[in-house]
Amino acid sequence: MKQNYSIEEMIEDSVFIIRKFAQEFHISWREAFNYLFRFKGLVFLQKHYGYEHTQPPYRTVEALADVCRKNGGTLAL
Repeated sequence: MKQNYSIEEMIEDSVFIIRKFAQEFHISWREAFNYLFRFKGLVFLQKHYGYEHTQPPYRTVEALADVCRKNGGTLAL
């Protein structure tokens, strides 16, 4: 069964995860956003929001790093 999430909730959670991603890789929020956009991390986050928002932040950051690497990114944990 598909849940309906408010756009505000999705944006708030996405900003939180982008900030966590930036902290993990010691980059600025803007660099993290651009990296996740370029290497399809944001697409992944939107597509799998229903599952990812239930995971601990470190797991979502790991998943985003994996997705980005598979799409040509070079950041690794």
